[in-house]
Amino acid sequence: MKHSSRSSLQEGVEKIVCEDYEQEMQRIHEKVGERYRNVFVTDAESINRLIQEISAEIGDASQEAVRCYVYEHLSLGKLTPFMMDDNLEEIMVVGQGLPVYIFDRIAGMKETDIFLEEDEVKRLIQRIARYNGREVDSRSPLLDARLPDGSRVNATLHEVSPRGSTLTIRKFRREPLTIVDLIRFGTITPRLAAYLWLAVEGLRTKPANILIIGGTASGKTSTLNALSAFVPENERIISIEDVLEISLVHKHWIPLETRPPDSEGNEITMDDLLKNALRMRPDRILVGEVRGEEALTLFTAMNTGHDGCMATLHANSAKETISRLTSHPMNVPRIMIPALDMIVAQKRQIEGGRLKRRVFEVLEISGTEGDNVLTNTLFKQNPKTGGLEEVLINGRYMQHLSSLTNLSLKEIDAELKRREALLEVMARKNLKMKEIHEVVQLYYRSPEMAVEMLERYITEAETKKKGWLDL
Repeated sequence: MKHSSRSSLQEGVEKIVCEDYEQEMQRIHEKVGERYRNVFVTDAESINRLIQEISAEIGDASQEAVRCYVYEHLSLGKLTPFMMDDNLEEIMVVGQGLPVYIFDRIAGMKETDIFLEEDEVKRLIQRIARYNGREVDSRSPLLDARLPDGSRVNATLHEVSPRGSTLTIRKFRREPLTIVDLIRFGTITPRLAAYLWLAVEGLRTKPANILIIGGTASGKTSTLNALSAFVPENERIISIEDVLEISLVHKHWIPLETRPPDSEGNEITMDDLLKNALRMRPDRILVGEVRGEEALTLFTAMNTGHDGCMATLHANSAKETISRLTSHPMNVPRIMIPALDMIVAQKRQIEGGRLKRRVFEVLEISGTEGDNVLTNTLFKQNPKTGGLEEVLINGRYMQHLSSLTNLSLKEIDAELKRREALLEVMARKNLKMKEIHEVVQLYYRSPEMAVEMLERYITEAETKKKGWLDL
């Protein structure tokens, strides 16, 4: 098993050439093959655990042979080392006799010196299909599925991809990006994060309906997942996706997943699941990506009192978003659009040779005028500095919150500053998802106790410098 010796891959993995261990692998298979016949693992922890488990059982087998056995029989063969590399976002098999490509979180697209034969790719596709209870053949040559670790897979057979069967794996992060990560990476500012925190929670009155837009791999789902941390834990959350990507800490969370047509044509669509979710008394509805008729169902829900809905949509601007929503196949009437409170637009770009994801604009829907949907720009990226700047904070949504809570706009702004300060400290400490969840949920019960919790993470000098106790 030879591939490019990149420092990001786990040390030692690239030195193994599995062809050198074929006889020993066969002996291992004869001893443990039946027991592990239905095992399929794709995450580093499970792979390494199996290697240790089988090594202990066989005793006299070399570690390299056992590793190769696990890779070839229980995982993804030559692609397994890439699955064990946390720096990778995607793994792409593009055809017969062509190199495997990877997309590195830092370096971007790279070519490797790994090549898979057609029968190897087909064998992996069939393994993935069986895991998902699917069939892939000449009559049904397309596959959308997921791996045991949650990674998304798209596969095509040579019937529709003439250069050879293909595999595209979008890796699932073991630790989903948090709001702290987005701040630290520069995707959003603490000020915007505080604004979105307040909007997602809604000051216990009117949580905002939010649409996160952007191009392919711009980080839409990661932002949706990060914002979900601000949903109060006593609320019932239902998420709907084609392939599960959303990962929440909340206990009262029901993830739903679509099902492609089977051999008899039976299919469960996003719209089917969304209509069903509305019968499940949800407090929050999260939709992985709106593409079709489910958009009308979602906006109907928003217009009939289901606040706090969040979804992603593939679009490059607010104007394009409105156009897509109101056109086929979504067909949302323009009169329904104002039920959407705001649009968060983001993109990916190269800065200093490194890939960055940035929120470049946040708008709110302020109403309609004839056939036109009116918007207010709340935050916008400065083209000269590249920074995200506040344009208008007290727009339609904030004024609506003010009227519902009897808080003045000045009081709401003070609340924003308190949350911004909390987020800055969480980012400085680099809190993890569970810790962020605990601080946020405690803040809803007692802001003072939330501050005390964070004071355990920072020094007394930092506390005084930031003026915590004066906020």
